[in-house]
Order: sequence, then C-alpha cells, then structure tokens
Amino acid sequence: MNLSIRRMWATGTCAALCVMVGAAWAQRTTSPASTQPQPMQQQQAPQTDQAQAQQAQQQTPTRKLEMVEAKATLDKTLDAKKAKQGDPVMAKLQQDVQIPDAQTLPKNTVLEGHVDQVQASEHKSDSVIVVTFDKAKLKDGQELPIKATVIALSQPPSMQQPGAGAPGQPMSSGMPMSSAPSGGGGAPSGGSMGGTSGGTPSQPMSMPQASAGGGQPQGQTAVPDVTLKSSIHDHSSATLTAKGHNVHVPDGTQMQVALTIVPAGVTLQ
Repeated sequence: MNLSIRRMWATGTCAALCVMVGAAWAQRTTSPASTQPQPMQQQQAPQTDQAQAQQAQQQTPTRKLEMVEAKATLDKTLDAKKAKQGDPVMAKLQQDVQIPDAQTLPKNTVLEGHVDQVQASEHKSDSVIVVTFDKAKLKDGQELPIKATVIALSQPPSMQQPGAGAPGQPMSSGMPMSSAPSGGGGAPSGGSMGGTSGGTPSQPMSMPQASAGGGQPQGQTAVPDVTLKSSIHDHSSATLTAKGHNVHVPDGTQMQVALTIVPAGVTLQ
C-alpha cells in the first residue's frame, strides 16, 4: 500500500510540473512584443542657420515698391575737395509727391542723406562722390525711411543759360524714361518710369524688394564736367564723377529723383 501511495505522489508531482512548464512556455511564445527589441525612432537633424534663412526667404513673398518721379533742390554744395565720408546731404522737394499706397510727401519735405564715399582729385586725377538719400523729414519733424535714386541733374536757375539745362529738361544719367517693350529689353528688370509734365508725379515705377544689378550707363549732366551714374537697383542714390578735377555740384542744383517710402519691416536687398 505504501508503494501505491508513493507512485501516486510521484505521478501527481510530475503532472503538476508539466502543467507549470507548459504554461510558462505558452506565455513566452504568445508574448513576442515583450522579447523583440523596439525599433529606434529617428531624430530629425536640426536645421542650420543658413537652411533656416533660405527656407524663410522662400516662404516670404516678393514685394514690389512703387517709385515715382519728383523734383528736389540741393541744399548745400557738394565738393570732392572738401567733402568727407559721413557728411550730411540734404535736398528739398519742390512739389507734393504722392506715392501709391503710401503717405504723401508734401512740398518742402527735406530729403536727408549722407556722403558714402569721396575721392578727391590729386595731380589732376579723377574724383568721385557717392551719396545716399535714405530719410524724408516732414515739416512736423516726422522722419520716414525712403529709397531715392537721382536720375538727372541741372544747374541752379540763376546759373542756367537759355536752351541748356532748362527746368524740367535736365540731362539724365541714362536711366530709361519709358516702359520696356514687350518681350524684354530697354528698362532694367523690375520696372520702368514714365515722364513728367508740368511737375506732376509720373506713372509709378515697380522695383522688386529683392533685386540686384549694376548701374545705368554714365551720362553727362547739365552741371559742367560732372558725370552722373545711378540705378534704382543700387543702395546709393548717385555716383558723381569728374575727370581731371574735383566734383563740384553747387547748392541750388535741381535734381530729378525716383522716390518711394520704404514700409516698416521691409529690408531692401
């Protein structure tokens, strides 16, 4: 009898062990997620400053500024022998200037600028003065950022001779004064400028916010022995040169200017 009990005990223990082992094996085979390694998540490399700048530039729409013609009078003489880099340069508008979608610049608004570069004549060498007008100061003291390009110069009324440099007919820098023909050519990329009549602002000229390009061909002005080079695509307003002597542009000189107000937050490139 004792032998029978021992056999039953051994058989029961064996069965219990088999059940436990089987359950453990079933749990192991039915839970692959607990044993298989999880895939690693890829981390996106941070963008460089240059890539971010390029992406921002692509997302920013191109904006055009409308430029109109205006007439102004130079307030102080420009002389390459006396001028220094940083010297202030001022001119006063002769008329009201209405710029599309912008504030009107009334007559006598002061265009403020500075000398960017000056090279005096030495031993009869050539001379250069580069000027930039970048602010318009109203009568109430308000200052507005502007983009201005000098497109023509003529002598002060007191120095003008009949048939030469008469008011409204200055000799220009070569900047196109009419629309470009269909299919390209003529005016520089970005727009053109119409003529004026009786001091009335001309048709607006479109200038891309992001633009590049060289200046217009040099052209003689009505100011004796002074050559003007300018372009709406240049940051500067005018480059004045004289061969063999110092540039001398007297106060009261009449300037024809392409002008616009730069909106807040807009940076010209």
